[in-house]
Amino acid sequence: MKAFISHNKADKFTARTLATMLTEQGEGVWFDEWDIKPGDSLTGGIEEGLNGADVFVLIWSEHAHKSNWVGMELRATVRRRVDDQSLRIIPLIMDGTPLPTLVADFRGFDLSGGEMELDDVVNEMTGHPRDVELAKRLQARLQEITAANIHPYDPFGIIICPSCGSDDFKRGSHVDGRDKQWYLIKCNECGWDDATQ
Repeated sequence: MKAFISHNKADKFTARTLATMLTEQGEGVWFDEWDIKPGDSLTGGIEEGLNGADVFVLIWSEHAHKSNWVGMELRATVRRRVDDQSLRIIPLIMDGTPLPTLVADFRGFDLSGGEMELDDVVNEMTGHPRDVELAKRLQARLQEITAANIHPYDPFGIIICPSCGSDDFKRGSHVDGRDKQWYLIKCNECGWDDATQ
């Protein structure tokens, strides 16, 4: 999925949060703050974003209703949808402002009443629970980073504290009364510790 998030600047926080959450799920997002750099053409950037998206997310509010930019993006998308039925248009209703007639028929999400959160929207858009999928991706990435950075003789295989995330450790070893060698690790930040032979 590659989503284009159409919004008015008054709804920027919601748009930014949604863009971040979709990105955390591994989805592609075109978002003006991320994709239009200083010196880039606004209209050229928006056109590129619209053409590359297969999902158009319309953050709809009174502010969006009054926005010329949102109106232009919406008209361009509805026109494209006539030729490309696979293009999904997903309205996110932020307040009681009625949707434009041309998009009122598309199933979207009503966030105006407080019963639905952006987490719910992302889950339905992507088809999987956000927290579980994100945890899996983060765990896999942590294992990759650990494997790339750990010393081959480190008995713990830990580069950050599993309790607080710090990388400030005290490492050592100790021989017990039965002549067994123990390796010790302790986090200097939170006090988490572990031992192994």
